[in-house]
Amino acid sequence: MNILFVHEVDWSTKVVFDLHSLSELLSSFGHNVFVIDFASLRNRTDLLDFGSLKTKELKSAGRAHRDTSITLIRPGFIKVPFLDRASAFFTHYVAIERTIRNKKIDVIVLYSVPTNGYQVINLAKKYGIPVVFRSIDILHGLVPSKIFWPLTFSLETWVYKHVDKILTLSPMLCNYVIRMDANKEKVDLLLFGVDLKKFNPYVQSRELRENLGLSKDDLVVLYIGTLFEFSGLDLYLEQFSYVVKEIPRAKLVIVGGGALFGRLKKRVSELGLSENVILTGFKPFDVMPQFINMSSICINPFRVTDATREIIPGKILQYLACGKPVLATPLPGMISLLKGKPYGLFYSSIEDFAENTIKLLKDTDIRGQLGETGFQYVKNNHDETKLARRLETILIEKTEEFKR
Repeated sequence: MNILFVHEVDWSTKVVFDLHSLSELLSSFGHNVFVIDFASLRNRTDLLDFGSLKTKELKSAGRAHRDTSITLIRPGFIKVPFLDRASAFFTHYVAIERTIRNKKIDVIVLYSVPTNGYQVINLAKKYGIPVVFRSIDILHGLVPSKIFWPLTFSLETWVYKHVDKILTLSPMLCNYVIRMDANKEKVDLLLFGVDLKKFNPYVQSRELRENLGLSKDDLVVLYIGTLFEFSGLDLYLEQFSYVVKEIPRAKLVIVGGGALFGRLKKRVSELGLSENVILTGFKPFDVMPQFINMSSICINPFRVTDATREIIPGKILQYLACGKPVLATPLPGMISLLKGKPYGLFYSSIEDFAENTIKLLKDTDIRGQLGETGFQYVKNNHDETKLARRLETILIEKTEEFKR
């Protein structure tokens, strides 16, 4: 099959996630896979680089799977705030139509709404091909400016109503898209997949610990991911002095970058925690299993917001796949699938995060039990190759249905 994935993030710089792994696995199964993305506004060569309206096409090596490749199609846009998305609305329409026609696309997997969701659905209808929507987030909640929430909310509702299939990664997201006017008969669950060859308890991390200046006796509390405002790390950092007071060997390692990075770095210095907190910035995806395996516990202190309420962050399952206990705030979307300790998770309010961090760091038996149950759950339910095969079956079925 010729499969087109459409998103509105930068394929090359976005943290590796569901889009990368599923598209690359389908490529490895022998399908021709094309991805349309939205290049980051930050990718300016100089102050006079105002962009181009031309579309670029290039072969891209896999990011989740290095031995695979996809064809990346990158529509041009004007590199000026606000005009970037406005111009992309038109350039994406042209690029999507040209791709459907020239590449003889059989089916589209859509991840996005405001930048190119409308174009995808209208063009798919014009050319008689199905659109499968992959729901992994509350999309209007991710829009930085609340001024644009009503418009994005309306587009989101319209997209869910008009796509041919919706695959969500949690039961809560199933309920969410149905509330947003999706046809219940078209909604199904496709869990988040984990590469169990990469993420498992057997990955060695001694060299990484040494490079970070960590001793073998240090107890590492780990966070991996984009540092969104809702990450809760600012609140947790304020409590970490209490953890260090109780357990001087405790180290907090934060892997990732984003809106909070500068603020966290400054606050670490103000709190006198420079010896106990390490901020690495973004790191290559390939070393994530090493970071996880050097930790004692992994954390997800997300605030409960419109953007986080229904979701299950992919990193949670990567943590569990490595046999690590996870301390997390009780996001309803997570609880709907991962119901606590039998799944390797210890839920806590953010106010009690420090207290429960100490509890887990001091109790090796609880850590061991949580780690083992979490590992077994992910091994049995989240093998990404099996889930990609299920996606493949769904795409074939929808394509054949449209050809009848």
